[in-house]
Amino acid sequence: MPEQLATADGRKVDLDDADRAFAAAMAAPRGDEPEAPAPPKREPVDPEAPFGRKVDGTPKRAPGGRPPKPREIEAPKTAGKAQDGPKGQDYAKGIAEFLGGVQLALAVLPCPNEAVRIHARYQSAVIEKTGDGLATGLGTVAEHSSVVRWGVEKLTQGGGAWIFPAVVAIAPFAVSTALLWKAPVTAEMAGVADRIEAEAMARLKAEMEGFDVTQDMTGEPQAAAA
Repeated sequence: MPEQLATADGRKVDLDDADRAFAAAMAAPRGDEPEAPAPPKREPVDPEAPFGRKVDGTPKRAPGGRPPKPREIEAPKTAGKAQDGPKGQDYAKGIAEFLGGVQLALAVLPCPNEAVRIHARYQSAVIEKTGDGLATGLGTVAEHSSVVRWGVEKLTQGGGAWIFPAVVAIAPFAVSTALLWKAPVTAEMAGVADRIEAEAMARLKAEMEGFDVTQDMTGEPQAAAA
């Protein structure tokens, strides 16, 4: 007995007719069949402004809007060089002034011993003869290297006029200290050291007289005498 299908209300369904209807629905349309009709034309929501309205409320004359302005893209800055900053010759001028101060200091300032004095004078002559080339080279390096540029700017701020007075002011302390620690200890030095210590202790005791509690050299607190 052939298989039969029925709808919910009991009507029988012919399988052959169902297959033919399914195949016809899935088949491509014939060439002589008319195309699907165009969708119905919709009336504009605002008949007086079919293309919409502007911000001020006036109707637009055409669809769309004003095209956006093209963005101006700036060219990337070149890395590694200071932009609109000092050039190599500008740095070289400050370096030359700095080297001039160093050269003068090495030529005239006192030294702890004869060997140091001779080397300092020769070094002064070397700087005097080669300073211009050295300043130009360091200025070029400073123009292209941020690390060297930082050091050059710190050394050359205000020019090199400050170098010689500063060295002259520091030289007495530096020379005296160098001579002191190189000299052998003598009986005369021992006596001077005892005198310096005694004078310092006297000043310390005088300053502590106004306090109720004093401290001895071991750091233990002691009550002041009534």
